[in-house]
Amino acid sequence: MNMIYEKAILELTKSEIDLCNNLLMNSPDRHIFNDIRLHLRIQDYYEDTVEGNVLFFSSNGNIAAYIIIYHIIGRKPIYFLSPYQKSLITYGGIVCPEGRSQQKIYLKELKKFLRRRAIYIKSIPGIDISIYYELGFKIIEKQTLYINTQKSEDELWNEIQNRIKWNIKKGHQSNIRVNIIIPKVIEDIEPLYEIYSELCARTGLYLHSKSYYFSILDNNNFEHSLIFYAYQGVQVVSAMAVLQYDGIIMSWFGGTFDKYRNTNAGSLIYWEIIKYACSHKLECFDLLGLDIQDIAFFKKGFGGYEVPVYHITYKSLSFKVFNVIIKLLGK
Repeated sequence: MNMIYEKAILELTKSEIDLCNNLLMNSPDRHIFNDIRLHLRIQDYYEDTVEGNVLFFSSNGNIAAYIIIYHIIGRKPIYFLSPYQKSLITYGGIVCPEGRSQQKIYLKELKKFLRRRAIYIKSIPGIDISIYYELGFKIIEKQTLYINTQKSEDELWNEIQNRIKWNIKKGHQSNIRVNIIIPKVIEDIEPLYEIYSELCARTGLYLHSKSYYFSILDNNNFEHSLIFYAYQGVQVVSAMAVLQYDGIIMSWFGGTFDKYRNTNAGSLIYWEIIKYACSHKLECFDLLGLDIQDIAFFKKGFGGYEVPVYHITYKSLSFKVFNVIIKLLGK
């Protein structure tokens, strides 16, 4: 017999957190965005506006899978591309070590559990999406870019397009050097935040508070992030925060001060990330999205291959009917 029960992330016991970690490590859905420890950080930050919950799926009395979902406090689960999508909280899906056939059973149970509700999930890259189609979920496909870092450094360099190679060489000619730090105090992210703040003001990208970014990047008790800082002399001119987990390293956010863009420090940082992944025998570098055309053109210059990421939504029939009635009533 399959059952579901729901528990707030902040109320999880240590044994439940350990159980989730064990399920994750034995699941094909291993990814930092499914890691409860990361979501505990996110929940700490959003405690007054968003409530994170774990749905546990049990089979014959044993917890066998879980999914992380979020509610705006006082409302139903987030089922739309909200401002919170600009954080990490919409990633995930059911974490299930037992394989896709069992995952399909749990997805059916999830649909029953939702009843008059709806849900939005942004998948981890490259998952098998067929069971979602079979069960009536709506799917929108996007792409991210992977670079296979199990190749030699020479092979990886040869795959880079000439326009990017020129940028990297220009970075060296501009006397740019790159340092890597493991952020453990909020001061470690200060230059990164200044750079990203300027970038957001210039481009209209969404900016969270400094404490939000540190809550994700803080490596105390959970080493999972790095910051690549590019210097010209003593001045930090460019930065990139990366997350790493289970053989994958991914760029998260960063940028270059506008006055130093001609140094091509950003290209040099990406090359240093590739070299780091190669030397540390990581499987791949996920450049995390190709949604913005100009940035996608830049990223594709480093080679690699595209991997699908899916935006998955499910709205129950009663949910749709209820919302039609609300619209007709003008509420």
